[in-house]
Amino acid sequence: MKKIAIIFNPKAGSGGRTLLKRIMQKLSSTNKVELFETKAKGDATEIAKRESEYFDIIVVAGGDGTINEVINGIDLNKKLGIIPLGTANVLAIEAGIKNDVQSICALIEQATAQRIYIPTINNKKFLLMTGIGYDADIIHHTNPYLKKIFGKATFIFLGLMEWFKLKKYTITVEADQHVVTGNWVLITNAKHYAGPYKITNSTTIFQDNIVCYVFNNLSRIDILYYIFLILFYGDLNKSKKITKIISKNIKISSLDKINVQCDGEKYGTLPVEINYKSETVRLIS
Repeated sequence: MKKIAIIFNPKAGSGGRTLLKRIMQKLSSTNKVELFETKAKGDATEIAKRESEYFDIIVVAGGDGTINEVINGIDLNKKLGIIPLGTANVLAIEAGIKNDVQSICALIEQATAQRIYIPTINNKKFLLMTGIGYDADIIHHTNPYLKKIFGKATFIFLGLMEWFKLKKYTITVEADQHVVTGNWVLITNAKHYAGPYKITNSTTIFQDNIVCYVFNNLSRIDILYYIFLILFYGDLNKSKKITKIISKNIKISSLDKINVQCDGEKYGTLPVEINYKSETVRLIS
């Protein structure tokens, strides 16, 4: 019998409580399961800090943002399970985790874990990606209530709005004594982005490196071309206007106040420093 803590974000996605109830009923037949609900931003981190030592497995029932909070509180040697209830569920897609009761319960029961690599942004851990500029503006303008109701359609609408009023930022990226300037920056620890869409073949959460893409001289036509590359090739490397950087230490700054998103959630504004120390979390997958 395992002791399982489930940290549930009731604001993530829609219809999550019904799925969670069925999973808890199945797991509770052979395990001791306890539910912890978040009420505000940061709660998942505090719950993970407080409860990690008392349970064999910490399970996150929520989206990528909730998982991000948990990894910033969990004991990194503790096994982490996920019930993907978010809008994009990039981590679940990256790890091949299916969103159904039987598959999720079987994974948690077997508790076979793989090491996934965790970078940091200004000393805060993140799982998947950090964006500065275009996509961060979309995230910062997203209404959580509308996101819960309309899901991905919210991002499509806001993405179109930001495309029409595209801001050509000046962002400076420093890595390994090289300096590159661009208008939009993506740092990715995963090959997927915004759901099931691949953006790179150069890394995954199971590989020991991160990739930074600097978008140069960004235009509306360029964004449409990058969407084409993602949808049909799954690899931004095919564009000659994108500078690709692989480094364990990346500093990003600007003279302007530019939005930053991390794992699909608001982070703040520049400057930021990305560090890669090969830290890992044990993900059940």
